[in-house]
Amino acid sequence: MLALKDLANRLGSGNIWHEGGFPVMPADVRSTYVANTTVQGLEAADVILLIGSNPRIESPVYNARIRKSWLDGAQVALIGEAVDLTYKYTHLGSEASAISKLASGGEFMDKLKSAQRPVVVVGPGVLNRPDRDVLMKAIHQLVEKAGVVKEGWNGYNVIHDNASRVAALDIGFAPSAAARKYSGPVKMVYLLGADDYDEADIPADAFVVYQGHHGDRGASQANVVLPGAAYTEKSGTYVNFEGRVQSTRAAVPVLGEAREDWKILRAVSEVLGKPLPYDTREQLQARLVDVAPHFAAEGSLEAPVWLNGQYIKSLDAKSSAAGATGVLRSTINNFFMTDAISRASQTMAKCVQARQQMQDKLES
Repeated sequence: MLALKDLANRLGSGNIWHEGGFPVMPADVRSTYVANTTVQGLEAADVILLIGSNPRIESPVYNARIRKSWLDGAQVALIGEAVDLTYKYTHLGSEASAISKLASGGEFMDKLKSAQRPVVVVGPGVLNRPDRDVLMKAIHQLVEKAGVVKEGWNGYNVIHDNASRVAALDIGFAPSAAARKYSGPVKMVYLLGADDYDEADIPADAFVVYQGHHGDRGASQANVVLPGAAYTEKSGTYVNFEGRVQSTRAAVPVLGEAREDWKILRAVSEVLGKPLPYDTREQLQARLVDVAPHFAAEGSLEAPVWLNGQYIKSLDAKSSAAGATGVLRSTINNFFMTDAISRASQTMAKCVQARQQMQDKLES
């Protein structure tokens, strides 16, 4: 992603977007988009509030930790679509307006205020809404009122529906101010492993380049396909939803003419006369650390500074969340097929078929 961002910037373009749901999310304050409590820290929670999230399908491991806390006595509540989370919870409402209703007081609000280790988890059901800023402002006011963040404890967490979004926000992979206002024609689109996007966002007459593997939607719409290595075929750097930097090593050699993504982009930059300033993976990693220093601390986790209160005050959200309508529900409809690789898998297709057959029997 960083290589593509650097190339776009060298070409004078800030028109870079992250796929899936909401392409624009502020990256100025890291504590607004990571799971500050951490996965392990969640086990210490005594009261947990889920807002617009179904962690069972969005992050099963995280959901298992919530269940462990529940078994240890933690009380759990949900604002959003009622779903089976494998543990009991208090359902505070499905509509977005339930956020303001809770903040105004009540039994569960009292529990949040009196908790030693309160936790609030915000999910894709909030983040993907057009009125996200309004709801986020209301949520942060609730967090502040309930004392979810205190000395030695940060109980505010965010779960994303796209695995690479935290890393994208960390490196500033987002459209520039000018790009957000631009409404003119788009002549060329470069898709870097992007398959989860709205096809209407790409003009019919645009020249499309797809770089990736297992391509489905992106590859079928492309004029040119540049075969990239799959995650098993390359060494890579990733960031989980806690904000923890992790790395992997290639397990198998690349197939055919495929290349590692950064090498393809380096070659493309040379052809375009705008060569990127790195020729090795080590040099690229050094560039990554220059952009976001925490990438140097692989495997460890440095708690971000809590600036959400001041940040939320800057949001241009004039209306009240009390009038917000619509059910807060997860954006993931098919747990077994959430990316290009799983959608191309015969095994996952059988899982979907088996689950559908089971549901049909239960309903009949």
